[in-house]
Amino acid sequence: MKSWLLAALLVGGSALAAEPVKFGDALNQKFQHPRCLQCHQFSSARHQGRAYNSHTARFLCDRCHSDNITGLPRGEWIAPAEKMDWTGLDARETCLLIKRNLPSGDSAEKMREHLLFDVRVRWALESGMTPGGRFPTVPGGYTEFARQAREWVAGGMRCE
Repeated sequence: MKSWLLAALLVGGSALAAEPVKFGDALNQKFQHPRCLQCHQFSSARHQGRAYNSHTARFLCDRCHSDNITGLPRGEWIAPAEKMDWTGLDARETCLLIKRNLPSGDSAEKMREHLLFDVRVRWALESGMTPGGRFPTVPGGYTEFARQAREWVAGGMRCE
């Protein structure tokens, strides 16, 4: 009998208790979406991100990505560092990369903070508007992403 099922039965829980969510169950598909990759590839020399082919610096973003396009206050728009480009990585590698690059502190809290409350993540999932137009919508939008992210973090942020 699976250990999670046995634990649910021993503490009087339902035998139908769900196994903890793994990153690859649903979140990896969203992380590989063009709306996520457009920013996470931005500073990547390896993938010739926009910093290498159409933009000169990742720190001058809000000259074009103004609040009337992104809905973000001035100074909030900045592309992730090159170490956060997970292009071409499988689900486990992507999961390990994002966990490895969390700021110090409570990793679950830091992950929740970024995935659920970072205005840039919310913008990408809800709007995705750039000066060049919108990228296709992330399936399920913010509501589904937030539910899956909460479940994944609550389940121990499993990468396998």
